[in-house]
Amino acid sequence: MISTGRKASIIVIAVAVGVYTLAVVLGYVPGERRIDTANLAIIALAVLCAFLIANPAIFQRLKTFEVSGVKFEMLERVREKQAEQEHRIEDIALILPLLLPKAERKHLLNLANGRTGDYKGNAALRAELRRLRTATLIRSLPEVHIGQLEDNARVDLAKYVTLTPLGDRLVRRIREVEQAEAEEEKNQTDAV
Repeated sequence: MISTGRKASIIVIAVAVGVYTLAVVLGYVPGERRIDTANLAIIALAVLCAFLIANPAIFQRLKTFEVSGVKFEMLERVREKQAEQEHRIEDIALILPLLLPKAERKHLLNLANGRTGDYKGNAALRAELRRLRTATLIRSLPEVHIGQLEDNARVDLAKYVTLTPLGDRLVRRIREVEQAEAEEEKNQTDAV
C-alpha cells in the first residue's frame, strides 16, 4: 500500500507533467519552448520518479544504476559491507569472553548456574569481583560490600553480588565459545 506522502509526490509529478503537456498542446508554450529531446527526457525522468516512488521495492532488485557514465552500485554493495561487518562483530564477540581471566569467567558461570555456596574469601577473590563489577558484569547487592568477604571465611557469593544483564549476555557467549571448543575437540578426537 502506498503511503499518503508517496501518493502526494506522485500526484504533484503527474499534475506538473500533465499541465506542461497540456500547455504545449493548447499553444500556451511558444514553438521554441515546446517539447524537444531534453524536455522529453525530463518527462521520462518524471515518470520514472513517479514509478519508483510508487514501487520502492524495485530498489531491492536493482544492483547497478548508470546515468551519464556515473555508475551507482546500490544494495548489493551495501549488503556485502553489512555481511563483512557482521562477520567482524561475530569475531569480536568470540574473542571477548577469552579476554577475561579464567577465574573471573568461572565466577560469572557459577553465578549463572547457582553454584556460589562454597567460596573462600581472600584478596584475590575480592580483586576479581571488583574488576567484574567495574566492567558492569556484576553488581553488589544492597547493604553488602565485596570488602566484607573476609579472608578464609566460607561464603555464598550470591549473597554479595549478582549478574547484570550484560553479565548474563557474556555468560551466554562464554557458554557458546566453550561448547564450540568442546565440539571442535570432539571432532579432532574422532578424526584421529
